[in-house]
Amino acid sequence: MSCLAALLQAPGLGLAFLDAGLCFRFVNTTLITQSTLPGSAYEGRTVGEVWPLLAAALAPLLQQALAGEPILGARVSGSIGAPGGPRHLRVSLMPASLGGLRSGVSLMVEDETARVTQEVMLRESEARLRDLASVSCDGYCLHEGGVILEASQAMASLLGTTPEEMVGQSVVRWIAPESREAVQRATARQVVAPYEATGLRADGKRLFLEVLGRPTVYKGRDVRMVTVWDISARKAAEEAATRADSFREQLLGVVGHDLRSPLYTMQLSLGALERSGELNESQGRQVSHVAAAARRMERMIHELLDYTRARLAGGIPVLATPQSMDKLLGRVVEQYRVSHPHRQVISKVEGEMHGTWDESRIVQLLDNLVGNGLRHSPAESAVEVRLAGSADGMTLSVRNEGIPVPLEDRATLFEPFKRGKHAAGDGLGLGLYIVRQIATAHGGRISVESGVGLGTRFVVWLPRHAPGT
Repeated sequence: MSCLAALLQAPGLGLAFLDAGLCFRFVNTTLITQSTLPGSAYEGRTVGEVWPLLAAALAPLLQQALAGEPILGARVSGSIGAPGGPRHLRVSLMPASLGGLRSGVSLMVEDETARVTQEVMLRESEARLRDLASVSCDGYCLHEGGVILEASQAMASLLGTTPEEMVGQSVVRWIAPESREAVQRATARQVVAPYEATGLRADGKRLFLEVLGRPTVYKGRDVRMVTVWDISARKAAEEAATRADSFREQLLGVVGHDLRSPLYTMQLSLGALERSGELNESQGRQVSHVAAAARRMERMIHELLDYTRARLAGGIPVLATPQSMDKLLGRVVEQYRVSHPHRQVISKVEGEMHGTWDESRIVQLLDNLVGNGLRHSPAESAVEVRLAGSADGMTLSVRNEGIPVPLEDRATLFEPFKRGKHAAGDGLGLGLYIVRQIATAHGGRISVESGVGLGTRFVVWLPRHAPGT
């Protein structure tokens, strides 16, 4: 009897006995506690009277048990009087007999609300994680030991198949042969850093992927989640850019070198004609025009060669020797006063001017900036050049009063072959690129300021001594 009493009052298991009329005749303490109803609320009353919100789900099961059919572990949901909303219950009903006659039904109730709630929350969390993975990558799969357990629809679509067809297959089935060893090695070593691999679609086509693996838990097992990004477009663009750069550099190198010899011959002949004294005025003007055009060609060829050298060698080499910056500037300014007698170039100098720089490159830098200022400003305006020496270096500014450089052009102003909307002249768009390369090679920098009322001012800062000196 003591064992039976202990069973009837076992914690966690609600027990009740209903008579043939399905009225409560016995309710244990656990069921009373679960429902928060007093024991007196049950005696002699039907399920519909005590649990009206559960009666619809429970009544058919009670009738089956009363007819002699045991019900084991049926799940029902509804309120049994306890506050806090409906409960998730697992019920078992056993028919009871007395003297060969049906005397009622034994009812066992287990409250699974907490467990069911946790399962729902877990499923919702898993769904959120899957949604997060779906929007943060181009596809993902879960695998155990290289065998796919689950694949997202996005992953399957990327590979031209379905999630169902991927499950149970090896991960390397979807990897191109040339990448399989690397993927297997990364999987075996549990690599967590992103790496690139070539994927293999169901139709045999290849695609470039960035792969990232992370350990995770799936149905209580330690597995691995693999997320992928399709980088095929990026790789194609990189390859196209590499081919274009290679072709451009080879072409510019060949053209730059092959043009120098005939141009040099042309310049020698023009110089001889100018010095002969046998040309009339009209012929002299024509020869001068051709000579000027030849100098422009020479300048463009030098720019092409400098560009090629900067790209292939990682920068323009410099050979720094002691120099006086004001004297270098004076040479350039005087050259432009002679070649542009109707333009005004103003130079202002202050501070210490001595340092170690590459003479020819600094002259080229000054020449490019002053020439740029003259080309991009009104004929009646002046180009102002300032030199300011300080303890740590030299600041050079060249200002013109031309149309301000649009904001969208400033980001690419120092890029090769880039010319702004208001660009003038017949240059290649390499002048400012080379200026920046020269400044960088000396350990310096260049910036631009432009606006209404200010015009455009290029500011170069150079250390007093170039690197390596």
